[in-house]
Amino acid sequence: MRGDRLLSLVLLLQARPGAVAPELAERLGVSVRTVLRDVEALSGAGIPVYTERGRKGGIRLLDTYRAGLAHLSRAEGAGLAVGQARLAGDLGLGDALDTALEKLTGAGGGALRGGLTEGRSHVLVDVDPWMRSGEPVPHLPALHEALLQGRRIEVVYRDSEGSRTRRRLDPAGLVAKAGVWYLVTAEPVLLRVARVEACTVLPDEAARPDGFDLAATWATLRSAVESRPRELRVVALVEPAAAPLARRVLARHLTASDGSRHLTGSEGERLELSFNGVDHAVGSLLGLGARLEVIEPAAVRAALREAALAVAARYA
Repeated sequence: MRGDRLLSLVLLLQARPGAVAPELAERLGVSVRTVLRDVEALSGAGIPVYTERGRKGGIRLLDTYRAGLAHLSRAEGAGLAVGQARLAGDLGLGDALDTALEKLTGAGGGALRGGLTEGRSHVLVDVDPWMRSGEPVPHLPALHEALLQGRRIEVVYRDSEGSRTRRRLDPAGLVAKAGVWYLVTAEPVLLRVARVEACTVLPDEAARPDGFDLAATWATLRSAVESRPRELRVVALVEPAAAPLARRVLARHLTASDGSRHLTGSEGERLELSFNGVDHAVGSLLGLGARLEVIEPAAVRAALREAALAVAARYA
């Protein structure tokens, strides 16, 4: 609606004094000609807006003018609820978050704008774990939209062992844990969003339980995952120079470390580790290459050998 756009224009001008028409047009999703017409309309309505020519020119409001209403869209509100730029971008709300912050700082004036600028220059929130960037989650915006619409979904899901299944689900919430996105369903079941290979939003209404508490449900699911026993025990020797790296990378799998053992003519550290299965162990250990040797079980040694030969053949 035009009234919404005019108010958004006022708030953007407060947040970006001297913004040029093409920049405002891009932010508002309209043409430059529409922006210029809207500026005329604001002026005619008594809003103190004016244009300046020249290299440092642009469209401005009088410094004394303030609109006290932020008037955020649904997408902008959702972007603020996420808060973190990378996670909002995963949801397709990156631009909405930027615009919401601009509107809020515009309505708040110079003090709020200065505080936000100062805060961003001193504090950075990085949600990705060390040595790993964010996972690709191409279907996350569709899952988010299904949640907002209260619709069921049909997904093709690949589990940790590589098996694919087609499922119909009732989405109940999304959780970002250490930069990794998870879908919580009404059952409740926890699915890793990066493993969703296809997603269709269905016309059927999702059966989200009345009074569903996402935070409480997540706490229960997280506790179950963290307390789940890992059935595969692995013993490995790691070279002394690589021991600190191995302990750090494998921290959540480490059950014991006794400091020193003989390893091909040098002292090595013995690690006792636990995994959910052979594939899980191979995926976690292969990155350490020849710096680590699995002593037992034989199944993991054989699987690592096959994986290493496959990598060598790829680059032969």
